[in-house]
Amino acid sequence: MGYSDLVTRANAQSLIPEDVTREIFKSVTQGSAVLRMARRLRNMRRSELRMPVLSSLITANFVNPSDTGLKQTSSVEWADKEIIAEELAVIVPIPEAVLDDQDYDIWSEIRPRIVEAMGIAFDAAVLYGTNAPSDWPTNVVTAATSAANTVTLGAGADLYDDIMGTSG
Repeated sequence: MGYSDLVTRANAQSLIPEDVTREIFKSVTQGSAVLRMARRLRNMRRSELRMPVLSSLITANFVNPSDTGLKQTSSVEWADKEIIAEELAVIVPIPEAVLDDQDYDIWSEIRPRIVEAMGIAFDAAVLYGTNAPSDWPTNVVTAATSAANTVTLGAGADLYDDIMGTSG
């Protein structure tokens, strides 16, 4: 079987159930610790998007003494960032013989595992660079370390839990 024998997206577009795809992608947002805390961007029409992003935050200061003290100024800056969408996918082959002999709903058993696998893959790529696409920016841990930002591990000595956990 050569590549010309493959069923392409264009050939099978009408067979791909949109509601199932949408359901999985919506669930991945909840299955990923990074996506749960991230701000949702507008939908992209292409695989690349350039957008202005705040690169410095405004800081507020107390005025002491409040009657005669001076109010400090702050500045804000934006940087042009590139957002690159990459495909994240999994194929779970199920032989027809297994489907023929099934006594329960295999899809309801597999779907949560697909969501979980996608959330884990996305978080690992963003936080540690594990299997990240080559055109993605530096992962969070490497970027933080390069900027001389460090995280002291808690009692569990688990960096992921220290950053993404309830008290992270």
